[in-house]
Amino acid sequence: MRKSLVCLMMSFVLTLSVFAKEQKPSPIEPSESFYPNLEFQNCDNDCLFTLLETGLYFNFLSRFNNDNANELLVNIYTKLLNSIIDFEKRIQKNASIKLAIIIPEQTIKSYSNTIINSSIAYLLRQRAQIKVKVFLIGTEDESKITKAFKQAQDEKFNYIIAGFTDKGVKNLLKESLDSNVKVFIPTAHKRNFDTQNENVYFGSIDYQKQIQKLLEYSNGKNIIFSDGTPLANRLDENVLNAGNGSEKIYTINSSKFDFRSILNQNRSFQDSSIILNTSLIKTALISSQIRTYDIEPFVLLSTQINYNPILLSLTQINDRKKLLLANSISNEDQTLSYLNELFSQNINYNWIAYATSVGLDYFYTQFLDKDSQRIFDEGLNDNQFDYKVKIIRSQGLGFTPLQDQ
Repeated sequence: MRKSLVCLMMSFVLTLSVFAKEQKPSPIEPSESFYPNLEFQNCDNDCLFTLLETGLYFNFLSRFNNDNANELLVNIYTKLLNSIIDFEKRIQKNASIKLAIIIPEQTIKSYSNTIINSSIAYLLRQRAQIKVKVFLIGTEDESKITKAFKQAQDEKFNYIIAGFTDKGVKNLLKESLDSNVKVFIPTAHKRNFDTQNENVYFGSIDYQKQIQKLLEYSNGKNIIFSDGTPLANRLDENVLNAGNGSEKIYTINSSKFDFRSILNQNRSFQDSSIILNTSLIKTALISSQIRTYDIEPFVLLSTQINYNPILLSLTQINDRKKLLLANSISNEDQTLSYLNELFSQNINYNWIAYATSVGLDYFYTQFLDKDSQRIFDEGLNDNQFDYKVKIIRSQGLGFTPLQDQ
């Protein structure tokens, strides 16, 4: 059954290394570099049900074994497999085009699965004849990055997606890469680095651009709520740089923040533009407290960090009636949305999944298969993908773009 699973998955015309028949020992230890979903121990029925319950559908497909599965699991396997994409009769046995994905999973945590899954979803969408290998390197230590890139280049992977933070990017930029190797980093913005390497591409959304767009809807009486995280601190700095110099900042870095001492009878909050550089839960808490203390702000403003349908369930309609959000996600491909949903992620709200797809779309159509058509229309500006910013408002139980854009 394992061999038939190999053939069936290959019939997606996506020749992933995880399903390759020849699985030779890697010079890098298994804990640091291995094919996605490759497990040496058996996955029994309880294990398979756990994978389904936690949304790890691709892992379920790759580890399913008909020898010990019950009838329910067999039916689920058949329906799930056939729902992903129409099978093609020809099997691509030796894909000459290769894509490597290098992930410091201990550093970027849940973003690891997001980057891997959105890459697979995109390649399934394109029915790509391509070989993919994932290198899990643990952390962004310079030695581990050097080791992974050396192995990738030794194995002739000329196109690489690297899910790095700023630290990892700085270490990567120290590397001497082959001239034919192209690297895409969906998690970082080029503005933060001093580099002119034309073979390194950056895909992060532009928070600075979002802040500038949001401030167009401010009345100038800016008050910032921050949660003290590195991203929030960078957003705070963007507001201060673009503001008028009168901004006030309140940092919520604990669950014991005293809203009463800040909001109760504080006239400065009335008719103010409140900028929420905070996580979803803290944003919901702040918007609730603002209404509790009878404050009528001019507007509530926030970036992509709060463009999430979960916010709708965390807040009351009146709490968010003056909330405006910046959004740079613009996916219109329903098939790609569906494929991402199979991996339990929503590309229409998850900017990491979206950015990964945009960059891979460019790599695939410009370098890997020039006869294929691009799905996204984001352009490149000095090796940084340029995203449009739309302002979104909450309307009832959903989001809708402002009409005057």
